[in-house]
Amino acid sequence: MRGVCLTLVFALSVSARCVRKNQLEQAETPAKQPVEVTETKPLASTVQKQSVQDGNSVSWNTTSAAAPSRGQGSSGTESGQSSTSDSGSILNEATADSSAGSGGTPTTPKPSGKGSGNCGNLKAVCFNGGMQASMYDFITTATDWITFSMTIPGGGPSPRTQQDHIPMMPFASDVPSAVELVNGPNPPEWLLTFNEPDYSYVGPGFSTPMMSPQEAAEKIKPLLAKPGSGTKFVAPGPANPTGNWLPDFFAACNCQDFFSAYNIHQYKADSKGVIDTINTFRTKYSDKPIWITEVAPSDGGCGLGLEKVGQFMKEIFKFAKDSGFVDRVFWNSGNQVTHDDKNICESWLIDSSGKPGPLLEVFESIDCT
Repeated sequence: MRGVCLTLVFALSVSARCVRKNQLEQAETPAKQPVEVTETKPLASTVQKQSVQDGNSVSWNTTSAAAPSRGQGSSGTESGQSSTSDSGSILNEATADSSAGSGGTPTTPKPSGKGSGNCGNLKAVCFNGGMQASMYDFITTATDWITFSMTIPGGGPSPRTQQDHIPMMPFASDVPSAVELVNGPNPPEWLLTFNEPDYSYVGPGFSTPMMSPQEAAEKIKPLLAKPGSGTKFVAPGPANPTGNWLPDFFAACNCQDFFSAYNIHQYKADSKGVIDTINTFRTKYSDKPIWITEVAPSDGGCGLGLEKVGQFMKEIFKFAKDSGFVDRVFWNSGNQVTHDDKNICESWLIDSSGKPGPLLEVFESIDCT
């Protein structure tokens, strides 16, 4: 699954990972060449996301784009056309909740659901480019949220939004900032590390970084040397969770014990395919909890429809609860993306204008049974 999350200029990123992943786990990851990356990505009118596992590539159009934020990159403002498929149009009919104020912001944000109910800490959300901090206030039963950065984009967050945010160190260039953060006066409880380092987004004039396991092992050394004392770390999440990248990384860094949880991304048309892959991953990595930091149904064409997406969601959270080894499930996406991302075109909870969509009601009702 490809998931794809640099302290970049947040307002310049877009999120997407449009390549189907149904067959990714069966393929061996081919040899990769490292890609140089700069701290700030130039704008581009067209971004192309290219798979390093199977050679497939998909292009999408945006009016402004820098490093994508789903798969890899920071979250920020984006614009473009929403999906025009039948199922997409159903989701686009979302209207504001009666509790919303001007601009789609809840007038009275509810307290966090952290640790409450049958789901415990399982229910979490992954946000992409274009998110606003106020969006999370609508999602009252989530316990945590992430986006592809160590900072919170999109305006001043409410206390709950700030409390529930888990930072991410997506790129090698973020390592110095991560070291500073975990050794600072307010270290986070958790920090996610490299996001899909075996995968690259490319566009005119830039490429997001891709690292070999050996390069990643070298780049993470400063964090291994100075991890602070109050933070637990989530292992890198490759786009291909059953390929060779992760075991090769652990062999190169000799740091598997450094991490407190493993990380997996999954996109398939039905929950069984996702669950089968996670169980396969678990046979190799059984000594720590697993975080599913990106998951959504994807048939490669945005044709599942609201009912099937909602059923997929319920089945994934029930599996996670029953598994005994899944510690978090970050539903992707908390916000609607405005380009053609076939993995998350039907799974958003908050629309691009900041108003609740119909799938939010399903998410809020889930009790993991």
